[in-house]
Amino acid sequence: MSLKTKTILSLICNAIVFTVTTGIVVSRMIFGSEIVEHGYMTFIFFTTDSNVLTAVASLLVMICDVKILRGERTTVAKTFTLLKYAGVVGLTLTFFTVLFLLIPIYGIGMQWGGTGAHMHVAAPALSFVSFVFLEQHTRLSIRDALIAILPVVIYGIVYFLQVVVFRNWMDFYAFNSGGMWYLIMPAIIGISLGMSLLIRLLRNKIGTKKGSA
Repeated sequence: MSLKTKTILSLICNAIVFTVTTGIVVSRMIFGSEIVEHGYMTFIFFTTDSNVLTAVASLLVMICDVKILRGERTTVAKTFTLLKYAGVVGLTLTFFTVLFLLIPIYGIGMQWGGTGAHMHVAAPALSFVSFVFLEQHTRLSIRDALIAILPVVIYGIVYFLQVVVFRNWMDFYAFNSGGMWYLIMPAIIGISLGMSLLIRLLRNKIGTKKGSA
């Protein structure tokens, strides 16, 4: 597949993620939703945060895609690549958390119905495909893989404080089930690192080229 074709497909994927995610989040902010009393409370969920992070990164990658198509540059900026990388790791974690943990607890309709179809399935899939298969410009390092899990680590600390220490939030992700947060939460961090390394391996293996960003 040529660079031009990949860039056009990347542009399409990122445009869908950015546009739909922005529409959903803005709608929730204005009108609220069935799971939060006030619109701003949607940001207590990692799903929202990781989708917003990826939407911002998608917009930035789109800008680079347009410049690549115009011949003004040959790669996506490394900073934007790392931002997208972190978003993809977060959305991949979201997808599997929903699939294996939240659907058994809350049901498939609540998790994959309505806006959940985009936030929990479509956005993770489109972001993963575009990042791994279409945006192959610079190789990712182990250091990059560690940077990519920082949003997960930061959210994990906030979640621990709000749920376990201050008890301001309900344990909606069930990470403190049976008081086992000291096992479950480090496991989530470890799984995230494993996902980050696997995504790096796939992207580098499929084919990248060295180049300045």
